[in-house]
Amino acid sequence: MKRILVSLILLFVLLPFCIFSQTGAAAIRDYVGVINQTYHPDIVSYFEKTKAEFIRQGETASARIVDIILSGAFGSGFLYNDARGNFYIITNNHVVSQAHTLSVTFERADGTTRKIENLSIVATDVDTDLALLAFPAGERPPVNRGLALATRNAQEGEDVFSAGFPGLGMTPIWQFSRGMVSNANVRFPKSIDDETMMGPYIQHTSQIDAGNSGGPLLVTQANAPGGFAVIGINTLQGLNRQAANYAIPASKIQEFVNNSLNPRPATFRASLDARISQFLEGLPANKAVYPHIADFLSVACVGENAEWATDELLSRGGQSLRRVFSRKFLESVVDAMALAVAWTIERDIRPASGSISASLKEVTGEGEQYTVTFTINNRDVESVWIREYGNWRIRSIGTAASGNSDRLAQRQAQRDRAARNASDPFGMNREVHIEAGFATLFDIAPAALYLSFGFSDFGGINFYFTGDILNAGLYYSINTPVNLEKIGLLPYFRIGMGITILLHEDSLFDKIDLPFLLQAGIKVFFVPGLYLNTAFQYNFSFFRVMEGVRSPFDMALVLSIGYSF
Repeated sequence: MKRILVSLILLFVLLPFCIFSQTGAAAIRDYVGVINQTYHPDIVSYFEKTKAEFIRQGETASARIVDIILSGAFGSGFLYNDARGNFYIITNNHVVSQAHTLSVTFERADGTTRKIENLSIVATDVDTDLALLAFPAGERPPVNRGLALATRNAQEGEDVFSAGFPGLGMTPIWQFSRGMVSNANVRFPKSIDDETMMGPYIQHTSQIDAGNSGGPLLVTQANAPGGFAVIGINTLQGLNRQAANYAIPASKIQEFVNNSLNPRPATFRASLDARISQFLEGLPANKAVYPHIADFLSVACVGENAEWATDELLSRGGQSLRRVFSRKFLESVVDAMALAVAWTIERDIRPASGSISASLKEVTGEGEQYTVTFTINNRDVESVWIREYGNWRIRSIGTAASGNSDRLAQRQAQRDRAARNASDPFGMNREVHIEAGFATLFDIAPAALYLSFGFSDFGGINFYFTGDILNAGLYYSINTPVNLEKIGLLPYFRIGMGITILLHEDSLFDKIDLPFLLQAGIKVFFVPGLYLNTAFQYNFSFFRVMEGVRSPFDMALVLSIGYSF
């Protein structure tokens, strides 16, 4: 899994880390800014742990690339003000999707910059790919008015100008470019296997590069701020097409802004019902549906489950799935993780064979959070939906996207156990052992009961018991495991201190002895943890507790069976 992540990170740095955008005259620069996003804290934590692992293994180049990833993606956006004089930033939804915090940076022609942190998302629209951002209290942009939205439609053949900050490597660079409208009203299918029509868009030839997304497409207008009006917002670029770039028309932008600034709570439940219906409609498809599920996940859902889901996908997913994840990772780190979370959800709800059968069972709640229960393949699956930036999205669903951080610790514990088992297939190095058997004390007792409890890296205690003698010894152990493939051998040597009680003596002090002990033996393992043990022990005393009878227990030969945990 680590090799896969390293490969993705190395590829990642070779591509511009920015989202799609561009403008023109010097005055326009004051109206267009660079939008930067930072990721959910749990995603940041995941990459910080990845970075620490790279540093530990000496892979400093990969660690630096993680820093670049954590700096966040960027795109473009432009200023807009409403009738009351409140300022906003208009950009694309995909520029701010899955963002935890946002900032905008304005750059003047002389190179000076001004950065405004903690922008809030007023609303987004996934279908039209639009987003409206608000400034924090007390912050104002460098101009007194925002750009005007054109009140007319684009005309084929007219001149248009794109403005924004496409990336040069990892750095956003101001760009203003001129082109013309080549199709004023174009629609096309969403993808090869999805015939849902997208649009309308304005197709134009003004230069667009990665980082231009969210930037304005402009037409000249003498009475407008900066001498330009926004005829569209640059959003898409045609693949394998020459100068085929696409912008959302100003009429769609105006409609989105009006709805965003004047929300109608009475319609919230109706819009939730519509989103639930869209979610259910996409589940029974006879193909992988995790890309469909990903469109419905909230920022928190992706953030809290990203590390677990990415680990699951990279360790359990097939090659084709990894390729899909890799391609998305190079486009957007967070969107790739959204796919991973959605994939774990699909695995949780998809039957062993056939398509997913899903229906709505119950909706409860009010305001901007509802609990939605689905019946999926004859079992109930509970989900929580929240209204996030004007869209209804899944906060949690089932057990796959529950945000349970304990799963990561459990997975790591499983891997640690598997690693130990691989290096120690017979369980010779397990921490705790317990064994029982018999011993001969030679001339003293031909058959004594023997018990031993111990810790592999420290020591333990053993007991001998006959009708006349009770001996207990604390020891320190040195072990040397030997793996012979079919059996495991564990030679050991023990040294310690014991106490021998002569049970047949009348006087308490006369029946106690404190011998030193030396024990050497070998354990033979046939299956993990279970072993046969034979050992020889020698006790010797330099003194007696008091004058009296010295213990006759000097030597023992042990045969026992045990188990290590």
